[in-house]
Amino acid sequence: MNFVKTCFIYICFLALMTCSINTSAQDVQNLDLVEGISIFKFGTDTNKIKDLEAVANANLKSKNIALYRYTGDSLRTFFNVPVNEVLLHYYKNKLFRVDVNFGTNNKEYTLQEYSQVHQELEKTYGTDKVKLAMSGAVILGGFRWSGKKIHISHTRHSYPPKRKKDNGIFGEVTFSDNSIQKQSVLDKS
Repeated sequence: MNFVKTCFIYICFLALMTCSINTSAQDVQNLDLVEGISIFKFGTDTNKIKDLEAVANANLKSKNIALYRYTGDSLRTFFNVPVNEVLLHYYKNKLFRVDVNFGTNNKEYTLQEYSQVHQELEKTYGTDKVKLAMSGAVILGGFRWSGKKIHISHTRHSYPPKRKKDNGIFGEVTFSDNSIQKQSVLDKS
């Protein structure tokens, strides 16, 4: 009798593990299907997007990388949370990263807003993620979802008191295309 019960529990456990593995694999597949966000598609050039403003004084590691601020209206909220700013990173005129920023010095990215965005990201891309750390900032919450082609990270952070100009609580969701980003990192010119 105990043997039958033990076998039944073992089979249920294996079935549960198989479902978990398949769910995780499906979530990564969903992540790798991401081609961008809103009107911003990875690999497109700057001519495809209107309302771009070059960001001056950007500390970029390569002359082939350009940073633009999107000034249009296509992405004003993200999962019903107000967006403060959208930054677009281009390598050799190909979009490889989109930063969706939340919060300002006058209006913090609240824990409730962070939780709302985080829950939606987990619904879409699963719970298979890693905790993040940032240099120069205090992480109040942050995770990264990694696929073979696409990475998505989500943070809620503040800066040390010595950076008075950034004395607030901010958030960011970053979508990045791994293949173009790897090329940009290898390019030291």
